[in-house]
Amino acid sequence: MANLSADYVVVGGGLAGCVVASRLSENDKDVILLEAGPDATGNPATEFFLSGLSLQGGELDYAYPSDPVPTTADRVHYLSAGKALGGGTVINFGGWLRGDAADYDEWAEVAGDKRWSYEGLKPWFVKSESFYDRDADPGEHGFDGPMYVTSIAAAEEGQRKYPLRETVKNAWAEIGVPHNVDRKNGASVGVNEMHENSNKKGTRQPANVVYPLNRVKVFTNTPVHKITFDGTKATGVELIDGRKVTARKEVIVSAGAYQTPKILMLSGIGPPADLAEHGIPLVHESPHVGQNLHDHYAIHLAFRLRDPSLGSAFGSAAFQNPAFLKGLPWDWIANQPLPGEILAKNQQETKPGWEKRNVYEVLTAYVVPGIPGIPIDGSHIATSTMLLLPTSRGTVTIRSSSPTDLPRVQPNYLSTQLDRDALVHATRTAVKVLTATESLKPIVEGESPPVKEGLEGLTPLTADTSDEVILERLQRTGEQHQHSGGTAAMGKVVDGEGRVLGVAGLRVADASIIPVPLGGHPQATLYAVAEQLASMILGDS
Repeated sequence: MANLSADYVVVGGGLAGCVVASRLSENDKDVILLEAGPDATGNPATEFFLSGLSLQGGELDYAYPSDPVPTTADRVHYLSAGKALGGGTVINFGGWLRGDAADYDEWAEVAGDKRWSYEGLKPWFVKSESFYDRDADPGEHGFDGPMYVTSIAAAEEGQRKYPLRETVKNAWAEIGVPHNVDRKNGASVGVNEMHENSNKKGTRQPANVVYPLNRVKVFTNTPVHKITFDGTKATGVELIDGRKVTARKEVIVSAGAYQTPKILMLSGIGPPADLAEHGIPLVHESPHVGQNLHDHYAIHLAFRLRDPSLGSAFGSAAFQNPAFLKGLPWDWIANQPLPGEILAKNQQETKPGWEKRNVYEVLTAYVVPGIPGIPIDGSHIATSTMLLLPTSRGTVTIRSSSPTDLPRVQPNYLSTQLDRDALVHATRTAVKVLTATESLKPIVEGESPPVKEGLEGLTPLTADTSDEVILERLQRTGEQHQHSGGTAAMGKVVDGEGRVLGVAGLRVADASIIPVPLGGHPQATLYAVAEQLASMILGDS
C-alpha cells in the first residue's frame, strides 16, 4: 500500500461510500475506498434480515456508548452503526420507506437548494430502485435500478401475508386512519405497507454487493486517522498506522453521522475551542461540525396474545409458513400528524404547516424485538412507536486527539416538551389500537412491560394510562432506531453538493449532511442521496 494514490479517496465503505465509489468507478474514475471494518461477505448471520436481531451489538456493530442522557433516566444508549463493508446495510432490518414529500421540501428550504426537495430527489429515488410492481407510476418508482424493492405482501410470490394483516389494518381504520395505497405525490400519511429491499430469494442486498466495487481499490480493516491538507486544500488521508494515501482530486468522507464529524475535527475542521482543547491545529473554523445530531427515538411494546396456539407470531408452532421467515415479520406502518392541542401547546417548537406533517409512526411486528423478559415463543406481538420529526438535537465531539478513541455522543433524546408530548400521544395511540379496538380486543389480552433488573415497578400500559406513567416508560425503556444524521449539516458545514465549506478538495457524502430529520426508514433516502452526490462529483470532474 506504499505511496498509494487515486483521483478520489472515499473514507468509509458504508451505504453512501459504496454507492459513490461504485458510480465513480463505472465512469472510469480512479477510486480508492477505505473501510475500517471487515468484509462480512459470506458471514451466514448477515444473509437474512431476521438474523439482524442477533447482529445488533455484535462484532459488526460499533454500538457507540453515548454519554448518560439526563432526559432518559440518565441511561447510556448504545448507538448502532455498521462496522463492515456495506455499513448499516449489513446489519439492518431491510425497511425501505421514503419520508413524506414535505420532509424533503423542508430540507431543500433549509439548504436553499431545490435539488434536495422531493421533486429534486425523485429522479434519484427512481434510479436507485427496481420496484416489484411494474404497473406502478414510473414517475415515482424505478424498474431498472440496482436495488430490488418489494412490498411484504408481494414477497415470496405473495406467500408472506401474515395472519393478522387484515385485522391490524382494520384496527387502524376504526380510529380513522385509512390505508394509503399508493402514496400519491409522496404523501405518506395513513397506514402504509412496509417495503423492504430483500432480493427475489428473500435475502439481504448489501450496498457493496448491489453496487459493484470490482473497479474500485477496496481496503478493509483500514481505519483513517485524518485528512491531510496543503494549506486549505485536501490532499489525501493519513491512516491510523501512519501511512498516507493521496487524493489527486477529492477526499470524500462517508464515515457516518458519528465518525464523519470525528474525522473532520481530528483533521482541524470544527469548533475552534474543541480543537484547541485537544491540541489539534485549526485548518478551518467550522463551529457546526458535530452539532445538530438528530435521530428517531422510539419505544418497543409487547402485546400478549389471548391464544398463542393460533400461530399469529414468530415462535409459535403454528407460525410455520417458510415465507414468513424470509424477512422481519411485519407489514403495516401508520404515519400520523399530531392533534391540534399538542401543536398549540408547543407553538414555539413547531413550524408552519406542522398540522399536516407526519410526526410519528407505529409499526406492527409479529416478533418481539429483544424486549427484556418477553419470550419469543409466539405469545406476543409487538409495536415500534417512533418519533419521526424530533425537535431535540444532540452533539458529537472528540474525546482526545487520538484516532482510536470513540467519538463522544450526547444525543439529548426527549429534551424538548414537544418531543415528550408527541411520543406520549403516539404511544397512547399504539396501545389504543392494539388493546381497545373491536378488531384487536378479541386477540390481544394486554401490554406486557419489560422485565429486568433496574426496570422494577413498571405496570402494563392501557389506553387510559396517565401521560406521566407513559412518559416514565419512554424515559426508562425507549431507544434510538439507528437513523442518525445532521452532524455535518448542509448549509452549515457543507454546501448543496456536499463540499466542505472553507476548504477545497473535500466532500461529505452520508447522512451527516441531512440538516433536518426525515420520516421513513433512511436507507431508501440515502441511496437516492448518494446517487445524486455521485452525479454532482462527476459533474465537477
